Amino acid sequence: MGDETWANIQLVKSKRERFREKIKKRKAERETLLSSVVGVSSSTSTSTSSTTSTFPSTSSNPSTSTFLTPSTSPTATSNGSEDWSLECALLECLNGALPPVQSTQLTHTLSTKLRRTLEAKDIDNLLQKFAYKELISITQEGVQGHTTVTVTAVQHNRVTAVLGVEHREKKLHHVSTKQENPVAEVAVASPDEPPTKILREDKDKSEKEKRKDRREDDVMSLLSAQSIRERETKKVGEEIMELLSKPTAKEQSIAQRFRSQGGAKVQEFCPHGTKEECERATKGGLQCGRLHFRKIIQKHTDESLGDCSFLNTCFHMDTCRYVHYEVDYTGVSEQQDQPSSLLVPMVRPRPDERTILFPPQWIQCDLRFLDMSILGKFAVIMADPPWDIHMELPYGTMSDDEMRQLNIPIMQDEGLIFLWVTGRAMELGRECLKLWGYERVDEIIWVKTNQLQRIIRTGRTGHWLNHGKEHCLVGMKGNPKINRGLDGDVIVAEVRATSHKPDEIYGIIERLSPGTRKLELFGRPHNVQPNWVTLGNQLEGVNLLEEDLVKAFKERYPDGICRKPASQ
Repeated sequence: MGDETWANIQLVKSKRERFREKIKKRKAERETLLSSVVGVSSSTSTSTSSTTSTFPSTSSNPSTSTFLTPSTSPTATSNGSEDWSLECALLECLNGALPPVQSTQLTHTLSTKLRRTLEAKDIDNLLQKFAYKELISITQEGVQGHTTVTVTAVQHNRVTAVLGVEHREKKLHHVSTKQENPVAEVAVASPDEPPTKILREDKDKSEKEKRKDRREDDVMSLLSAQSIRERETKKVGEEIMELLSKPTAKEQSIAQRFRSQGGAKVQEFCPHGTKEECERATKGGLQCGRLHFRKIIQKHTDESLGDCSFLNTCFHMDTCRYVHYEVDYTGVSEQQDQPSSLLVPMVRPRPDERTILFPPQWIQCDLRFLDMSILGKFAVIMADPPWDIHMELPYGTMSDDEMRQLNIPIMQDEGLIFLWVTGRAMELGRECLKLWGYERVDEIIWVKTNQLQRIIRTGRTGHWLNHGKEHCLVGMKGNPKINRGLDGDVIVAEVRATSHKPDEIYGIIERLSPGTRKLELFGRPHNVQPNWVTLGNQLEGVNLLEEDLVKAFKERYPDGICRKPASQ
């Protein structure tokens, strides 16, 4: 048991003893008050004159008797305070003594120290009490019918802890006694003073304590305030952070390079949806210049059913009874016909800042059997694999082992890879990146919206929850030269056909690595892009323009067919 634990135990025991003594004290005060009241009533019933002669101060100054009544309480509790001081004195003697020490020696020493006669029986009882608390070790010997207690060992650490607890308890008890009965204490000390003076002194004392507390608060506020040096250091730190957060000239130049010439060509959709709802909300105010939708009402449409969950991606639009929409372009053509130079001044880039775009190239092939070594090296690779997610899909899928065996590392020494994953394939995608030699450095999230630009809540994917987003893992190999900090990692875009990823991803990749060779795996006709070589079994034929790539492809596949294993 540690010293701190022992001190806590002794503190609890001391509190219990003080509480018991306080109860005894109050009980004695009540008995004293009761006896005095009974004596006054009996004397009043026998003779009024005797009462006047016995208590002259009561009739002249009745308030004085109220303050003199509790004056007998200190005598009732004097034994408790003496026992307290005796215990402390005995503990101090034991802490400084060298065992073995007999109780007779301790009795003589304490009598001299406290200047009063002590009985050996009281000292023996206290020693037995301390031994029970494991503060000391004692032995008892009977000599001629008298028992002598000898202290054989002292636990100095525990005794010191108990002494500290006793002193703290004594201070707290003294302060609490003053706070409980300050007026009575003053009255006992000076019973001749009037109550108004006592109350005034008590008020002055409380005001002095308040002023003292206020001064301490002022000192603490001064100590907690920042010094001039600290303020200067903080100011310098803020200036450094401001300089670091400002874009550099190179970053500004890169951002200007990819800014849309003539301003943005994007038009915002009106949050009210249709023109009728917009006019109803604005109450015929200013004309709204945003895009609106128009309801498609057919013979079988029932407007009471509400909007279709799939809107423009509905597979049964010819028979669906729900409401569908189309974009209302009336009134928009006039704004589009305005020259862009009137909106934003044209900024012509320098010749060295112009982005070079090569025509799109593609190969119809089966990636499981294609010899990847003929394609050369690429700065960026993007793949949207047909993961086997245990669902019925309108296209073929690849097993996990077939995905792991793809010869991706041969096409890139250093660069980035963008791997689309969904459902259970998220962990498999991370495993494939690590297997191919990439480190996952980021992740792009595509938040899907419907035709009305609202978040999808009834998607067609997901085993337990409807999926409203997809993830694109970003892996890095080596230390490629890319433009950092231009785009965010969240794409909010409308869904299109099945497995049709947002076209915004091409702009993000082009700004990261402009003018470099890029490769897309598992592509479809809508995926062909400038500066990209697209591979997939749903493409049409072969379209290659680079001389080295055309030569290598013809040498490896003279017939132009690369959808079968090499052995066949």
